[in-house]
Amino acid sequence: MKPYHLDAEILRQLEDRFREKICAVCIDRKTDGTCDHDKQGTCTLMQKIPEAVEAISLVDSPYMEPYIASLRKRVCQNCLLRGVNGDCGPRDTDRCMLDSYLPLVVEVIEDHFGGHGH
Repeated sequence: MKPYHLDAEILRQLEDRFREKICAVCIDRKTDGTCDHDKQGTCTLMQKIPEAVEAISLVDSPYMEPYIASLRKRVCQNCLLRGVNGDCGPRDTDRCMLDSYLPLVVEVIEDHFGGHGH
């Protein structure tokens, strides 16, 4: 499969869709709708959009396991938050928003690009 095309406009559109669909239900969102992770640049969801798009675009499955495997290989393996032994503190403590909301991430990305008919 060929990765989805991603430019600045598409990236902005995806960020908007993530904010609507995922940030709206995120457990780290404050009651006033703000998010310290997003302001501080520590939201893995927003930081890793290009890598997540690539990882998800290479999978076509009704099951989440292949998406998880692709994410681990193409995003997690190169993440600076990953420990030297391969452990991931944020993921292991449900603090990695990309991992925690992966089903919604897949849904947003595939909906945006019209599924796998690219």
